[in-house]
Order: sequence, then structure tokens, then C-alpha cells
Amino acid sequence: MTTTRQINISESEFPARASSSSNHFIRSWEANNVTSIIYETRGRAKEYCELAANLYRGCDHCCTYCYAPSATFQKRENFCNPSVRNDVLKKLELDAVTLKNRGESRSILLSFTTDPYCHLDVTEKLTREAIRILHENGLKVSILTKGGSRSERDFDLLSSKPLLSEYGATLVFTDENLRSKIEPFAARTEERIESLKKAHELGISTYVSLEPVWTAEQSLELVDMTYEFVDFYKVGKLNYNRQQKNVDWKQFKRDIISKLNCYNKNFYIKKDLNNF
Repeated sequence: MTTTRQINISESEFPARASSSSNHFIRSWEANNVTSIIYETRGRAKEYCELAANLYRGCDHCCTYCYAPSATFQKRENFCNPSVRNDVLKKLELDAVTLKNRGESRSILLSFTTDPYCHLDVTEKLTREAIRILHENGLKVSILTKGGSRSERDFDLLSSKPLLSEYGATLVFTDENLRSKIEPFAARTEERIESLKKAHELGISTYVSLEPVWTAEQSLELVDMTYEFVDFYKVGKLNYNRQQKNVDWKQFKRDIISKLNCYNKNFYIKKDLNNF
């Protein structure tokens, strides 16, 4: 039997301990008049992080595989024209104070149904203020982005609180021509990898989300390209897309586990892939 280094998310550097007192933070993603910004995740999202916050409504990266338009009940063309949520920082600060008073120790993901470093954030700079608010209240921040160099603006904040910060990038493609068609307005893969390297050099904990997996070959190659400066890998598959039929998921699962073990990396295999 092959021994893997798969660990539970709760065993990683960012513990996700359950807290019954946080149940009040369950909110629908699509509402723009929510009273809270930080919410409890559900379903597949819970495997990545139990708490999250979406500062923007929509995302201008316009990735064709993105599930968020349907999850937030928006037409894709409207979703790709993001806007700032109403009173988002004020609500976030109220949430942060409440969680601090409850002794919350779980990290808060920025973000699931938007990207914290979408192009709109270049002018709005909400993510920087959100990091400040969460850190000031002793709360852990987990960044997940395809924004590449746009995110480096806030590395000073993340590196100043290394025990409260981690930085992750979603990596899907090594084929830049294909990436430009599927993730048309996201940063180039090479740029995202360079940002991961810079974060690591600054002492920021780093991780890669290998999800979705468009082809097994590209995801495996991405591990080869990043293992020296990535601390943790979260591996899923592709869902709700015809391309998923072109991947031998059972073989991919074996190959990715073997490669990550070979590099002595910690990782988490999501349930929908682990079922193969």
C-alpha cells in the first residue's frame, strides 16, 4: 500500500476547527444586502476553508469554467462586470470584531465567488483594507487568486503577520495559448508562479490550488514547476464541464499523489477526486 502525505485541512498550518458559535455567519452568496460579509462555506467549498468573504460581486477574469455565475444566480455577462458590495468594509469590520470576541481561530478565505485581486481591486483596493481589518482583529487570512503581480501590492501586510497569513494561487494551464482562451483576463500562469515564489521568499506560507484540472499532464507539470517554493497543494478535478470526460481521473489521482510524495510535499485530495 502506498503511503501518502495527504493531510486534513485541519492539520495544516491554517487550522479549520469547527466552531458552533460561527453558525450565525451562514449567508447566501448572491444577496447584495447581506448583513454579514464573512460566511460559513458549504459543500465542496468547505474542504478548502470553513470561513470566507467575497468583497466584490462578480469577477472580471471571466474564466469559462467558473461555477460562480450559476452559484450566485447571475448571467455570465453580468458576473464578468463586477461591483463592490454595499458597505462591504463596514460589514466586514463588524464581522471581524464579532469573530475576535468569540475567539475564532479558523482562517478566512479571500475569496470563493470572486477574486480578491480582480482588475477592479486595482482601483478599489478593498482587499488591502480587508487584510488590515482581519489582522487587526487577530484573524487569519488565506488568499486565493489568479491575479498574479496585482496581489504583490499586499505582500508587505501578509509578510508582517506570517502566523496570520497564507497566499495561494490557482494554477490550471502550462499552455499559455489555451489559458488565454479559458482564463482570458486572469494573469498568465508564469506570472502567478512568480508571485508564489516572491511570497515564499518573504516568508509567507504558500499553497497551490490545482483545481480545476483541465488536463492531467498540465497539472502534473505545474507541480514540477512550483514544488521548491510551494508549501501545500490542494488538488481537485473538473466538474460541470464536457472536458472532464477527457481525463482519466483514477490514473490522475495515482500520478499526482505519487509526484507529490516524491517531492515530499503536503497535500489534500478533494473528495470528488478521492472517490476515484
